[in-house]
Amino acid sequence: MSDKYLKLCCLGRSVLAVCLFVNAGIASAQGLMDIYEKARTQDAQFQASRNALQAALEKLPQARAGLLPTVSLSANKNRQFGTASFSGADAVDRDAQSWSWSVQLTQPLIRWANWVGYQQANAATRQAMAQFSVAEQDLVLRVAQAYMDVLVATQGREVMLSQSAALEEQLTLAQRTYSVGTGTITDVHEATAKLAQSQAQAVAATQDLEFKRAELERMVGESVGLLDGTFQRKPYLIFQSSMSLADWLALADTKSMQIQMQQAALEVANKEVAKSDAAHLPTLDMVLSKGTNYSSGSLSSPADIATHVNSNQVGLQMTIPLYAGGATQSRVREALALAAKAQDELTLARRTVANQVRQAHSGILSGQAQIAALQTAVEAARNAVESNKIGLRIGTRITPDVLSAEQQLYASMRDLSKAHAEMVMHHLKLKAASGTLTQADLMDLDRLIASDQKLPATLPTNSDEERKQ
Repeated sequence: MSDKYLKLCCLGRSVLAVCLFVNAGIASAQGLMDIYEKARTQDAQFQASRNALQAALEKLPQARAGLLPTVSLSANKNRQFGTASFSGADAVDRDAQSWSWSVQLTQPLIRWANWVGYQQANAATRQAMAQFSVAEQDLVLRVAQAYMDVLVATQGREVMLSQSAALEEQLTLAQRTYSVGTGTITDVHEATAKLAQSQAQAVAATQDLEFKRAELERMVGESVGLLDGTFQRKPYLIFQSSMSLADWLALADTKSMQIQMQQAALEVANKEVAKSDAAHLPTLDMVLSKGTNYSSGSLSSPADIATHVNSNQVGLQMTIPLYAGGATQSRVREALALAAKAQDELTLARRTVANQVRQAHSGILSGQAQIAALQTAVEAARNAVESNKIGLRIGTRITPDVLSAEQQLYASMRDLSKAHAEMVMHHLKLKAASGTLTQADLMDLDRLIASDQKLPATLPTNSDEERKQ
């Protein structure tokens, strides 16, 4: 029996060594806003969205250029060599030079397609900005989710380590009572099995923490150490609101960035229909040009007569489309189909946002009840552990009863930590769906969960009197 106990103790020390190695080299804990600021500059997904916005913003000046004048300058210089014979005379060498330059300004006067294109670019800019706002809210949600996951995994690991320590003491107590004849070998076997199971759970919790931390590191682009945070002060309380579900739905319909993005996309599609229709319309441009032509003569002329001409020209240029092989009508039909698609996507976006609001709101209501129940469960489990320990001392309880009570307590504590994190995420998702989630919400949450305290200091352990038995 002592060999098994030594193996379990060695395993326990190995688990603790792994956990200490995980936290090695950590200078100080990082807060939620520290992680968020790093993610804003390092997260590749968010940076891609930022660059997409910058590219989309250039569509407006490009479309505006279609309404502004264009100026072009052209110049050339030529020299001709050859021989020429005139009236049967002997051929003579000829050398003629010429050069010219011209400047032309074209100002669109009537180009309806260009004007519609400018309006379309405005709508596309609004769409891009709404899309970037969605990306910003998504970053807030992803950082919060990853941060909460690491926080929950960290506390889960600490709970498992505390449980292993408590079960190790119970095993020691069971072996002592067995050695003096007041306990049974069954108690020792039961404590050994519970301790081995708890240590396996501690290893799994450590691995889960590493997985969660790796996801957070993927966003910030660097190693992440300890996080500063605890759920003791009920962080979801900062999101308490008197708004009803109907109020949230109405707010989401007017403020949701996803809906605004699809509304802008529908406007872009409708402008594309108008722009395609405008291809049937005539265009009118004003053309201004100025140029100079010089020639020293010609190879085909017997006399070298130099010419130098300066010219100025003002005119109107009209183009009337007549037939393009049916391509214009085809583009109109394509644009109409895409506009119908954009309308369907707007309807889908409204329904999706409404569903997100309902799910988050329902999660909040059920989460409140769950947290209240788990808080009661933790307190009841803590009392049950103490009662079973007293019962074990006076002989009304056996070691398996204490072990089960302790495992139930730690399981309830772990579940309560998860419930707090899920509650926070439901609130953040509700605000995101309603278009009101901002960086300020993370700042409020960071201030509330930041604490020097970790797990409650009143974790149950065996008393000195129990160790002496």
